[in-house]
Amino acid sequence: MSPPSPVLEAVRYEWTTFNQFFEPDVYSGYPSSASEAAWAKLWDFGAFSVSLDSLGSLNKSSMIGDFRLVGEDRGGGVGGLLEGAHQIHCLNLVRQFIYRNHWDYSKLPSFSGGDKTRRHHVDHCVSTLRMVLTCSSDVTPYVLETSATGKIMGKELPRKCRVYPDLIQWVNGHSVFSSVE
Repeated sequence: MSPPSPVLEAVRYEWTTFNQFFEPDVYSGYPSSASEAAWAKLWDFGAFSVSLDSLGSLNKSSMIGDFRLVGEDRGGGVGGLLEGAHQIHCLNLVRQFIYRNHWDYSKLPSFSGGDKTRRHHVDHCVSTLRMVLTCSSDVTPYVLETSATGKIMGKELPRKCRVYPDLIQWVNGHSVFSSVE
């Protein structure tokens, strides 16, 4: 279950089956201009407004803290990012860290600040992904099948997923600022 969010109005579901035979796609393998652009489209977009009235339902009942305020001309409230986009950013950062010797990431903010800062950011991302995966643990059976060669393989089953492009479209349509820096 998700806490209250203005983005819930954009949630739609569809049945899908994951890539069970690990067919390479633009998100896998060594980095390229195409893969970097594809990953960025999954998470690198603006923030939306979260009303001050809804902060209590998010366990943020006061304005104590360094909230990024949204001007009244753009609806007021505080800036909010799609948590799913943050999680994809984290997965992307771990991927980039793995391939850091194969692609120049030195100009990215996530790779500034030296090795200790970079590793701290990657550790934060690994921890975030661990918590997200255990919190929303998928209980779909991963059915084991024996192939013609006797190899045991996992057989993916269909599952109902949120339509992520709809969420990106909603955030882009309600963007109050494009940079989180």
